[in-house]
Order: sequence, then C-alpha cells, then structure tokens
Amino acid sequence: MAPRQHFTRHRVALALLLGSALLASACTKDAPGTAEGGGEPEPAKIEAAIPQEFRALAEAAAGYRAIDACGLHDPDAAKEVTGDELDEIIPSQDGMQECLLRTHKGEFRASWTIYLEVGDTFDASQRKDAAPESIGGQEMFISEDERTCTLAKPLDADRAIVLRTSPSGTGEDKPAKSSCQLARDYAAKVAPLWKDLPKRGSGRTTPELTLAKLDPCTVASGALEMFGADAVLQPSGPFVCTAKPLKPGPPPRDKAAGRNEVVVTLMVDDDPSALVKPGDSSAREVTIAGYKTVIFQGRLGCTSYIVYDPDTTIVQDNRAPEGGGVLYQQIRMSTATCDVAQQAAEKVLSKVGKR
Repeated sequence: MAPRQHFTRHRVALALLLGSALLASACTKDAPGTAEGGGEPEPAKIEAAIPQEFRALAEAAAGYRAIDACGLHDPDAAKEVTGDELDEIIPSQDGMQECLLRTHKGEFRASWTIYLEVGDTFDASQRKDAAPESIGGQEMFISEDERTCTLAKPLDADRAIVLRTSPSGTGEDKPAKSSCQLARDYAAKVAPLWKDLPKRGSGRTTPELTLAKLDPCTVASGALEMFGADAVLQPSGPFVCTAKPLKPGPPPRDKAAGRNEVVVTLMVDDDPSALVKPGDSSAREVTIAGYKTVIFQGRLGCTSYIVYDPDTTIVQDNRAPEGGGVLYQQIRMSTATCDVAQQAAEKVLSKVGKR
C-alpha cells in the first residue's frame, strides 16, 4: 500500500510530502457512475434544467468527481521510472478532475510533465485511432504525436482516465526514454491504483479539497433566472457547467463582451488578489456572501474568481523566489460582462451557502 500524499511544493525539489498513513481507498465503495465494481451505485441527483441529451453525462460526472485525480498519481513510481526528482504534484486551474506531476534533474532542469485527467472524452472513434495494450492487467489505449504520448483507460463508453507524458528537458537534459515508453512504465506502476480507484476523502491525498463535493451544475443553477423561464444547464465535464438561455440571442455589439451565459468551473489556482493592481481598473476585489471575490475584465467577457476556502491551501513555494505562495480552491465564473458579474456571483453562491 502506498503512503498518504500531501499537496505541497518546495522551490527546488520536493513537491509532495509522504506520510506514514496507509491508503484507505482500496477499501472504499466505488462512486456512482464509475465502471469499477463493488456495491450498488447510488443514483446521482441531476438538476432538472439539464436537457435530456446531457443527462447521461451529468450522471456519469458525479462518479468522476468522486475519484481523487491526484490520488491516481504515485510520486515514488514517477521518480523510479524517470530516474529524476519530484518537482510538484498539483490540481489544475482547468478543473479538479486534472492533476499535474512534474519531475526535474536539478534546479532549473525540468525533465518530465505527467498530466492526468479523470473523465476526459474518449469515445469509439478515438479508440479506433489508438492502439490497445494490456498494461498491469488492464486494457489501455495508446497514441503518440511528435512529443506527447496519450494513454487512456476507459471508465465507460465515452470517457476515460487519460495520462499524457511529455519531456520538458532539452539538449543534455533530454530524456533517454520516449514519451510512450515512460507512459507504459508509469502506467504499469500505478495500475493497482487505477483498478481500485481512490476516492476523495479517503485519506489518499491531503488536504481534502472539499470544493470537489459540489456539483457545478447545482452551483450554476443559481444563475438560471437571469436567462428566463426556458434557461438550461449544460455540463461539459466533471467540474464545469454552463447556465444559458435555451436559444442564444444575437452576438453582443460590445466587442469586449462574452457570450450571454454563466460558466462555472470548480478549480484550484493562485490567490486572485494578485490581479488587483494600483492604477489598473480591470480587476476589483469585493466580498460576496462572505466569500472573497475578484472580478476581472478580460478581452472577451468577465471572469470572477471566488475563493471557496481561504483556510485550506496548497503550498507552492517553487513559484515564488523568496518562498511562500499558495493555491486556493476557487469557483471561477465567466459572464458576458462585469456589469452582471456581482449579481451572478450572488445567485450562484446562494446555492453554495454563506461562509
């Protein structure tokens, strides 16, 4: 059994502290919607505003959210198959279904990036274009381009756990292994984890990221009334959901405006307060329902960063030359303009609850 993983990042070498606690995930019940057996799956609650064509995805996404993406990595195995030192292992700003692991040969000498995503699209046409292989007693599919190898382990007919490996080093630091050789070696090491999928809250990784317990479509449903009686919710991944009118209107006249919709993403990122700068009116910080929120006007539309839990952080020292710096669990909300951002944030946070 593997030891518990702790999210942390140190400036030069260590990104993951290994404790002495044992994996609890192998003994936990599978989440609803996952393909790995064990017990009767509990039906997922699906928001009524999700159209029929997206309801199967919404139900499956509940199962994907329960899987600990960073818990599917094994830092010791990564060090063994790369021959390098661990640099970092962190959840992604694109959604909590993603986790990045990086290795290095020394300061400023990055070697490998190993990207993992739970519930990535992998349908019949993609399987047809990939080569099936048995790795660690499990069927996986491999495809390769010039630098990156993609390895997929199906979760169901349309989605998979996807691993992508790509070298970071150049010149004398260019790895001897090909991307796909590394992917095969690493997948063979983590295959037991991928058979008994570790669940969030099982103790596989710490700290527990409680934002992952939320359904992004439930959060986004707070904004439905902004779009009329026929508004709908559209999930596009385990941690992304959009509230929008059933029939999109004409494109906005304002070139800086985004689409007439509210997109909610549950993710992990830097402190958004860094966007607020003296003399720059593009970002402002407010408090909404007790949550620190930074509203930022971009080139196309407006993005609000809502800090969900300021007390649970992931240390990321190697981003800051003098040390410090942390990642926070955040609700990222995109709106057409910043004029409606605060109203939209109030509505989506009504589904989360006040701090």
